[in-house]
Amino acid sequence: MLCYSTGSLPDGIPFAEIADILAPTPFTGVELVVTAPMLARADDTRHWEDLRDSFMKRGLAFRNVHLGAPHLLGPDAHRPGLSSLAPAERSVRIEATVKSMVIAKALGCPHLTLTTGLTESEPGRAAQEQAFRGALAEIVRRKPRSLKILIEQEPEHVINSAAQLLSLGRAFPGEVYANFDVGHSEVVGEDIAAAIRALGPLLRNVHLEDIKGRVHRHHLYGDGDVDFAAIFQALHDIGYRGDYTPDLYPFKDAYGPALEASETFLRKHGVLTPAL
Repeated sequence: MLCYSTGSLPDGIPFAEIADILAPTPFTGVELVVTAPMLARADDTRHWEDLRDSFMKRGLAFRNVHLGAPHLLGPDAHRPGLSSLAPAERSVRIEATVKSMVIAKALGCPHLTLTTGLTESEPGRAAQEQAFRGALAEIVRRKPRSLKILIEQEPEHVINSAAQLLSLGRAFPGEVYANFDVGHSEVVGEDIAAAIRALGPLLRNVHLEDIKGRVHRHHLYGDGDVDFAAIFQALHDIGYRGDYTPDLYPFKDAYGPALEASETFLRKHGVLTPAL
């Protein structure tokens, strides 16, 4: 399904406006980027079920609840994290994840995406990865059976490579999958097409943006160095049937042109049929 992220729309935009924006487009899936006010209302199941139903009436479905907002839990970006070496900090993020699971279940959403947290020090990276695996095990134990956990690799985070995503998927078979960001893969210097082929059936969502000079700044397609032809060939070769989600948060205040550019881009690469 083609999805669009609420993180690529203006901050604080009402849900009714989101539906108005997306309903006329091919982006019938919604990636909900969780914010602090949403977390505060996580237990209001009726609110989220009513939201699900109102979007369904517009032909829209929630596909992914994403916990990657930098300041979700406070002023320090991406802190506390699931990979923090401090147990109390990990616990705060775990409980926020559990609250988000309640939202995802009420929305009928099949996926919840986690990012792992910033690297605290290079010597401690291995210990942080182990701490994250412990946190992930608890999250998997506490999640609804219908919900699958996706991990997004972030260049500055403890989990930042396709190889790590593959290892996590193998460690939690049938429960943990990949929300693979092609731009992030470009930043760390991977062969993106090879990474896609390696991940194969672990891919559930693909984030799309361009990257220039391996700097972690999201650009519109064609304004950077990402080899999208090779990427879409690899996705075709593995028979990918998961979601596609533009990740264009730098353009949230100019979302109209970004939405149009995304539709044109996906038509060019055969994900959408040509416009009549």
